[in-house]
Amino acid sequence: GEYWLMIRFKLSKETLWAKKGHEVGWVQLPMPFEPPPAPKIRVEEMPPLEIKESDEEVSIVGKDFSLNFDKGSGCIASLFFKGLKIVKRGPQLNLWRAPTDNDAPRLARRWREAGLDRLREKVNKVETEKISHQLIYVRVDSTLLTSDSAEKIRCRYLYRVYGSGDIIVETDASSLTSLPSLPRIGLKLTIPGRFNTFTWYGRGPHENYSDRKEGAPVGVYSGTVDEQYVPYIMPQENGNKTDVRWVSLTDASGIGILAIGMPLMEVSAHHFTAEDLTRAEHTYELKRREDITLNLDYRQSGLGGGSCGPDTLPKYLVKLNHVRFSVRLRALSPSESAMQISKLRIDD
Repeated sequence: GEYWLMIRFKLSKETLWAKKGHEVGWVQLPMPFEPPPAPKIRVEEMPPLEIKESDEEVSIVGKDFSLNFDKGSGCIASLFFKGLKIVKRGPQLNLWRAPTDNDAPRLARRWREAGLDRLREKVNKVETEKISHQLIYVRVDSTLLTSDSAEKIRCRYLYRVYGSGDIIVETDASSLTSLPSLPRIGLKLTIPGRFNTFTWYGRGPHENYSDRKEGAPVGVYSGTVDEQYVPYIMPQENGNKTDVRWVSLTDASGIGILAIGMPLMEVSAHHFTAEDLTRAEHTYELKRREDITLNLDYRQSGLGGGSCGPDTLPKYLVKLNHVRFSVRLRALSPSESAMQISKLRIDD
C-alpha cells in the first residue's frame, strides 16, 4: 500500500482574476506509513495448466484462460479469458516513437541514421519448460535487425505463465553495436478495440513525461483510449503517463487486461500505431484503427526543448547497453479490483 497527503492552496476570497476557491497550487507528499505485508499467492495452490506444443505454436490452457504462443513471431498470438480474446498480439520489444517537434531537429535524425525506425525482430529460438503443474516457462531468444540485416540488439524474453492466469514477462535486452540514445525501451501489445476504457494508477490526468511530470499528481485516473490522444498539428508521440503502478483496458462489462509494473512503468494507449503517427504529416492524414496499441515502457526519453532550445537533458535520455525489466499481465474480471490484484505477490 501507498499513502499520500495532498495539500491544495485555494483563494480565500474573490479577486479580479479568479473566484473564491480557485486553486492556485498543490503539493503531494508520500507518507512514511508502514503498510502491512503484501498478501501472497502460493503457486502450488493454483489451478493446473495444460500445454500442447507443435513446430509452429505453444498452447497453454488454464482455468478460464487460454494462451496461444506463436513461435515464428516469438510472442503471444492470442490470449482468451472466459472465451473472450483480450490480447491479439504481443508483447514485443519496442524502441521507436513518432518524433516530437522537439526530437525533430537533431535527435530524430540520429535515430533514423541508426535505423531505429526500421527494426524487425528475428526469432532465433523458442524453448518451453514445465516447471510444475501450475507453472510453465517459455523462453525466446531474438535479434533486432535493420532493413539491411545489420544486427542491433539481442533480446531474451522469459514468459512465466502461472495457473492463476498471471503472466510475468521478463525482458533482457543488450546492444550489439554502438547506438545513440533511444526514443524508448518497452513492450507493445495489440488489444481488441472493445477494451476502450483506460484506467491507470500513476501520474495524470494529462500526458506527462520524465522531464514533464511535476504538474501531474499520482492518482487513479480513467477515461477512454480516444481521450488519451493529443491532436498535435503534426502527429507525434503523445499521451504518455509516467510512474504507473498498474494500467487496465476494459470493456463496458468490466472485463479486460491488467498490466502491473514491477515496480513502475510508463504507459500509453492509442487507436494508432507509432508508425501511423510517424508517417502522417497532418492530423487529417491519420486513420483511426479499431485495435488499440498498448505501450508498456521501461523508460521513454524526455521531451527536452529542441524545437526552440536545448535538447533533452542527459539524465532524461534513454541509453541501452544492457537492460532488464519485467511486467505482469493478467486478465481482469468485473468482480475484481485492479488495485487489490496489484498488491498480490506470487510466492514461487
